[in-house]
Amino acid sequence: MSIVAEPLNIQQDPGGYRYSYEPFLLANWILPEKGARILDIGTGCGVIPMLLITRQPALEITAVEIQPALYRQAVLNIESHGMSDRIRIFQGDYREWAPRMERASFDWILSNPPYRKINSGKINPNQEKAVARHELMLNLEHLVVASAPLLKDGGKLSLAYPFERMAEVKTTLTRHHLPPGRSLLVFGQERKAPKICLIEGVKGGADRNPREETLTIRHSDGNYTNAMKDIYASFNYPERTDRLGKK
Repeated sequence: MSIVAEPLNIQQDPGGYRYSYEPFLLANWILPEKGARILDIGTGCGVIPMLLITRQPALEITAVEIQPALYRQAVLNIESHGMSDRIRIFQGDYREWAPRMERASFDWILSNPPYRKINSGKINPNQEKAVARHELMLNLEHLVVASAPLLKDGGKLSLAYPFERMAEVKTTLTRHHLPPGRSLLVFGQERKAPKICLIEGVKGGADRNPREETLTIRHSDGNYTNAMKDIYASFNYPERTDRLGKK
C-alpha cells in the first residue's frame, strides 16, 4: 500500500459536521484494483476519495454531496491537493442524480451515510450535522435502490452503519439483489459491544460463506490498538486523535 509523502491537510468547518474514524475504516476495507471506477455517496468534505487516492492513485472516483457548504469544502480540499483530475464531485440529491447516470458504470460504490432514523434520537439543531446524522435526505432503502442499477455485474456496495442495524442492512441488500458478502464488526473498545459494522453487498451474488471479521479501535485504557494505528499510519495519519464514534 502506498503512502503519500505528506499527510493530507483536509479542511473542515469547526462548527459543522466533522468526520470520525469511519472514513478511514471504509477506505482501508475496500480493495479496488488499478483503474477501478468508484462512487462515494455523501462525500462530506471529500475525505474518503482523497484517502483512496493516497493508496491507489490510478482510480477514477466520482463523489456526490447534497449539502452545498460541504460540497464547496470538498471541492477546495480536492483542488488544493491536486486531485481534480481523478476525483469528480457533484452537488445534489443522490436520489435524483443516480437515475441520470449510466447503468452498470461503477465497480465499487461506498457510503458512510446518515446513521439514524428520523424517529431515533434528538435531531441536531445544526442543519449540517442533522442531515449528516439522521436520514432526513437519504435513508437506507433509497440508498440501496438508487445504487443497485449503477453497479457493474460483480460490483460491490460497501456501507458503514451502526451494529444494531446490521440485520436490516443485510435484509435490504438481499431484497434488492445485492446479497451480503464480507462484513466487519467494529468494536469501539475492548470488552464492549460492537459499535458499527461495515457490510458489502455484491451484485450478481456473493460468496456462499462470506467472511465476518472484527476490528477493535481502542484498548480498555483508551489507547489505540495496533490494528487501528496501522490503518492511520497507512494513510500517513499516525497521530490522529479525533473523537471516537461522534458522527
